[in-house]
Amino acid sequence: MARQNGPASGAPDDQTRTRYLDPDEVRVFRDEDGRLFATVAEELTVLRPRFLRVHPLTDPDRYLAIVGPDPEGKDFGLLRNWRRLDRESRDIVNGELNRRYLHPVVKRIMSLRDYFGVAVCVFDTDRGLREATLRDVRDNVIYLGQSRILLTDAEGNRYDIRDVGALDAASKAMLAEVL
Repeated sequence: MARQNGPASGAPDDQTRTRYLDPDEVRVFRDEDGRLFATVAEELTVLRPRFLRVHPLTDPDRYLAIVGPDPEGKDFGLLRNWRRLDRESRDIVNGELNRRYLHPVVKRIMSLRDYFGVAVCVFDTDRGLREATLRDVRDNVIYLGQSRILLTDAEGNRYDIRDVGALDAASKAMLAEVL
């Protein structure tokens, strides 16, 4: 009896196997209208690719997943050593990552108003004052260790509170209201 390859046999098939990409196999560019493209191993071109850090907090620059634009995001491979991409590709990817992973660091909570379960906060951050609308706060908080949290606002922006214990008393009290 011949042994099957694939999910039924427990062996990975081409659909589930991770494809690792080297920088010389990937080219990222924009067309004359500004649309983003990524060519992978001269086999396919992805329209509006997203670049996701596989370990965004612990090892942000080691691997990037190249995925499609839809919410499910078809995975086209893991790019290793992305900083070795050609200059144009590297600059574009770096810009996309900076935009996607921009996390202003919260130094102080200036104000917090609750409107029927929607919190409107004004944060003093390392990038100046920011107003954030927080819906379903408990569903949009990520705890990173004992005292670090990321808050995601209604627009998908993240705010990094590196050390809750280091906040002033008024900021801690306001944060406790929404958490």
